[in-house]
Amino acid sequence: MAFAEALKPKTGSSHLKTIINAEGKEVQAETRDDEQQRFKYQEIIDLLLGAGYYRAQIKGLSEFDKVVGGMTWCIDICKMDLDVDLLFQENSTIGQKIALTEKIVAVLPKMKCPHDIEPHQIQGLDFIHIHPVIDWLVKRSLENRDERGDYLCLYAVHQFNKDYKFPHEQPDDNFIQGAFQNVKAVQVILMFNMLF
Repeated sequence: MAFAEALKPKTGSSHLKTIINAEGKEVQAETRDDEQQRFKYQEIIDLLLGAGYYRAQIKGLSEFDKVVGGMTWCIDICKMDLDVDLLFQENSTIGQKIALTEKIVAVLPKMKCPHDIEPHQIQGLDFIHIHPVIDWLVKRSLENRDERGDYLCLYAVHQFNKDYKFPHEQPDDNFIQGAFQNVKAVQVILMFNMLF
């Protein structure tokens, strides 16, 4: 048997998966496909769906697109000043995937993520190592969403109270002055319309 023949992947092997290489050609690659990996992948998808990232349930997306899309979505929800452009595009080239995973790995320490992960673990879909990071990101994004919701609620109440009062509340002097000016403006417009 020739050396080249010995290195060729065996057809029909359950460990082979068709992927697109850097040149855009379909090739057979050996993948780690065990029960724990599939279990962790499903947990990641469930976490992302529970957090509100519903693109994770789209059947046509690759595992990479679902997981990395979910990671960038969680990071974006955190609204931290990270000074990094995490533009996620589906069906990216290998170069774009590498750049994006490197940016994600660089951002995580800035967010004080307690879990270490390397770009090759994300690109290689090592779900066992990706899972704790996703779990932390989802928790962090939910906390941030709650804080932001509380802030926006207080802001909305404040804005409402600046201009409006409920019938059972006593208006303050600023409210009365503002209302008086508005009534005067309406009266002037009505007088002008009556004359012409």
